[in-house]
Amino acid sequence: MPQYKHIVVKPIAGAIGADIENVDISKPLSNDELSEIRTAFLNHLVICIRGQTLQPKSQLAFARHFGTPMIYPFVKGLDEYPEITPVIKEKEHKINFGGLWHSDTAYEQTPPLGTMLYARELPPYGGDTEFSNMYLAYETLSNGMRALLENLIAVNISGKGRVQDTRAPMRGTAATSAREDSFIAEHPVVRTHPETGSKIALR
Repeated sequence: MPQYKHIVVKPIAGAIGADIENVDISKPLSNDELSEIRTAFLNHLVICIRGQTLQPKSQLAFARHFGTPMIYPFVKGLDEYPEITPVIKEKEHKINFGGLWHSDTAYEQTPPLGTMLYARELPPYGGDTEFSNMYLAYETLSNGMRALLENLIAVNISGKGRVQDTRAPMRGTAATSAREDSFIAEHPVVRTHPETGSKIALR
């Protein structure tokens, strides 16, 4: 397991997830701190950095250390920070935004490294965002199933199936003029992560 000198990493569960402590991501971070956060992300897939106080500007500044934040094409972002999409569930909403199993924006030709969520207001119970370990999903397949999936290509369509319905509560003036069925991308069902070298089943 990696050794961390600048942050504290506490695994949440055996399959996925870790809490990161001893870091304030609203402030400038050293290259060593950022490197350790990235290492923790690659090893645990989902990282929780609790107790943070972030403004949109500082949230984007932190995100930019890991890549270029994208603008979600189908829901309007914040006026001054269009890369940040507010996810709001009011009591009259009957559908959860993104409320089905998916990989975020897999319909993009180059999907993002990950998704950064900042919880501003949470209900006392429910409202869970769930994650799955797709490394383990691949590793626990039979050899026959691995061979079957190895050379398959998945066609990802932004407006396919029930996914459009999950955007309904958030739909408004989108950040772009793109139609919801206009994004199509093909990706291998099984990919090798360029940093970890491990195979992953893409959902």
